[in-house]
Amino acid sequence: MRRMRNTLPRPASRTRTGLTMAAWLRDLGLSGRRQLALLRLRTQRLQAARNVRLALTTLADSAGQEASEPHPRNRQLLVDVSVIVRGDARTGIQRVVRAIVQQLLVDPPAGFDVKPVCASRWQGYRHATLHIWPERIPAAVGPVDVGKGDVFLGLDFAAHLLSRHQMQLARWKMAGARIIVVVYDLLPALHPKWFEAKDVRSYLDWIRAVAIHADRALCISAASADEMHRWLARHHPGVEKYMDISWFHLGADIAASVPASGVSPDFDFRFQRIVARQAILMVGTVEPRKGHAQALQALEQLWQQGKQINLAIVGKPGWRVEMLVKRLREHPESGHRLFWIEDASDEMLCRLYEHAAGLLMASEGEGFGLPLIEAACHGVPILARDLAVFREIAGNHATYFSGHSGHELAIAISAWSDELSRGKAIRPDGIPHLSWHESTRQLLSRLELP
Repeated sequence: MRRMRNTLPRPASRTRTGLTMAAWLRDLGLSGRRQLALLRLRTQRLQAARNVRLALTTLADSAGQEASEPHPRNRQLLVDVSVIVRGDARTGIQRVVRAIVQQLLVDPPAGFDVKPVCASRWQGYRHATLHIWPERIPAAVGPVDVGKGDVFLGLDFAAHLLSRHQMQLARWKMAGARIIVVVYDLLPALHPKWFEAKDVRSYLDWIRAVAIHADRALCISAASADEMHRWLARHHPGVEKYMDISWFHLGADIAASVPASGVSPDFDFRFQRIVARQAILMVGTVEPRKGHAQALQALEQLWQQGKQINLAIVGKPGWRVEMLVKRLREHPESGHRLFWIEDASDEMLCRLYEHAAGLLMASEGEGFGLPLIEAACHGVPILARDLAVFREIAGNHATYFSGHSGHELAIAISAWSDELSRGKAIRPDGIPHLSWHESTRQLLSRLELP
């Protein structure tokens, strides 16, 4: 008997196509599970993602021809909630997950049962119970039984998990299920300097798993979808021809996103000080790409010039910003003209939106820019960095700035602040924004459920 290694395709060679790999695996006469295991063993990180994708697709098509008709039950829409099930960090992505899951549970697509699922590092996807919606979650527990016509929706951003359970996804596809993944942005791949090295590695593993297994990728803006097309064509050539890439827009009504309520004991006092002057909001995690350092430099210059402007930052501390965090917490204007609310509930955020003079969106990269439409819902004027995705969302209904220095931003803020004081700033009223119900319907239309 020949040793197995002599019967395998050369992993270093890129001459074998996915179709050849699939034919070779079938000729070995192994079961579907053993075929998948062998394919994983010999192709992980070695074969082009396109070849692995084609091989898996061919095997899944063959299995689908032999599969029995679906069980006489509703099909399942399996929604990944792997991160939020372990705790709500109140980030933008988790607000999206909360809102869309809520809408899917209240108004499921016809013929489908919506079932939240979650995975851990050492355990594959299983049915999930979420304390946020205990009355709406199906009672099923344990492993997920997947059949023909079911759909897995990778809604939560679980980059550290999905790539660990690729064999489960492959088995689901061989059982006749579809894999659809929401892609919030390409930033760790496009701008790795903004992130921790381990998070970049995790993201690249995740996006490769998406390139191999996903039938469709759903981005949250047309700009992000274009970036994904270009990035895949460069780094996983051929995949973009076989995977559908579409997009939908997010909702804006915080009240429909299962909002976190409650007000911290000192919030009312701080709130009164924030709104005592013209208050400019920045909303989002404090991380390198968000532009907080540039904004602080700009406001320091304006404060020295006697400008009476308050800067209120709403968001948790992130990564690679230790020096900035120290500056914010120890700043001489902290509590006077500089305010940082690190753990704001949605209730607190809504109150700030309702009384803010304007929203500053200084981020250097976004997949969408949720604060833009949240501000628009509250009638708050916007000063945003001139990014393609912000132009897509806000159009001509915001004021834009360019430049990366504090001085350049100070000039833009000063002019905008004067316009705000005179009531002449561009209003956000014309920014089209969806409710979370409308956003979820748009997402479902992109799934093309039969």
